[in-house]
Amino acid sequence: MKKLAFILCITLLISACGLFPPPYKVPVTQGNLIAQEQLSQLQIGMSESQVTYLLGTPMVKDTFKANEWHYLYTARNATPDTKTSDVNDLTLTFSDGVLKQIKNN
Repeated sequence: MKKLAFILCITLLISACGLFPPPYKVPVTQGNLIAQEQLSQLQIGMSESQVTYLLGTPMVKDTFKANEWHYLYTARNATPDTKTSDVNDLTLTFSDGVLKQIKNN
């Protein structure tokens, strides 16, 4: 009788874990949140300071290619309420402090 009660208690304890909702996961966003209107204002020939004013500081300034700026954006555990960026990977190339190339991946 004790064995049966013990097995019944263990079974109830193990199955009770499935009754709770899953834990809340905080959405983690990293990088630069860039809107489509900001991207449309970006033009070849802008200076580095104009680009910084428009888009903010780049996420990565390439060490080996000093004239290349990377604006990256990632979101983990995103929910429908999480703000998302229109651009996930934007690479800007400068020459003599002037924007020469825009790559939107």
